Parts: sequence; structure tokens; C-alpha cells
Amino acid sequence: MKIRRCPLLFNRVISRRLIGDMKEWYTGARELRNMVIKNGLYGTGPVFYQVSACEEEEGKMKFNIYLPVNVAVKFKDNDIYSYNEKMYFEDGLLLRHADLDEELELSYTLLRACAEDQGLKLKEPFYNIYLEVYGDGIIDIYAPIVKEVEE
Repeated sequence: MKIRRCPLLFNRVISRRLIGDMKEWYTGARELRNMVIKNGLYGTGPVFYQVSACEEEEGKMKFNIYLPVNVAVKFKDNDIYSYNEKMYFEDGLLLRHADLDEELELSYTLLRACAEDQGLKLKEPFYNIYLEVYGDGIIDIYAPIVKEVEE
């Protein structure tokens, strides 16, 4: 597995918040994409998401699902949707998680170990970038670097 160090940039990003089971991120992503299309927009990049444990509901996960769109939009942020003109991360670690049958946590652990080895501190939750490839999917995991740890 190859881990790269690189920046990451997405422009004009609509996001959706969701609480549900681990597999429900995909349903939320589909709903976000459908909402974008129904409003005369189209996605210009991959769907990506963050996931973390939901403290309010035991056994549930909290998702932030993101989709870059073709034009700037204006709407008032609410409990479900929000908009960012730019999502830019100056530095981070990127790892391709090619087998969706494997747990993402294995790749997260590898990223954490790599960061520790290089004296880096990562910002969690990481970003899972879903890419459709030949009718199947892979996930690129992006872990923003908060800072280099001084020894």
C-alpha cells in the first residue's frame, strides 16, 4: 500500500449531515446527489464523507457527506445541508483503500502508524473519497495533517 503526502482541494461543496448505520452513508450520498440534480446543478467531483461515532445515539454513526458542484450556490445553512465555497487542505496523507470488503479501520490504523513514524499529527475524522471505477468502487482516504510533532 502506497501512502502519499499531498494537498487536497474541492471547490463549491454542498454537504449533508446524517445519523445512521455504517452502511447508510451511501444512501445519504445518493440523496445528496439527487437533491443537487433536482435543483439544476451537477456534481463536478467525487462524493466524499467523514464518519464518527454518534454520542447522542448509541450504535449509530454521524456522517458528513460532501459533493462538489458546478456553480456557487446561496442558501442558509441548516441542520441538514451546508455550503463551502472552498475546502482546502494544505497537507495530508492519502491512502487508496481498494477492497471495499475490508474494514476502513485497517487503513485508518495504517495512516496513524505512518503519521506517528514521520512525527505527524493527523486531524480526525478522515475524509473517505468514493471513486467509481469500472462499475465498482474504491475509497481514497485523506488524513489532513494538523502539524509536525517536534521531538
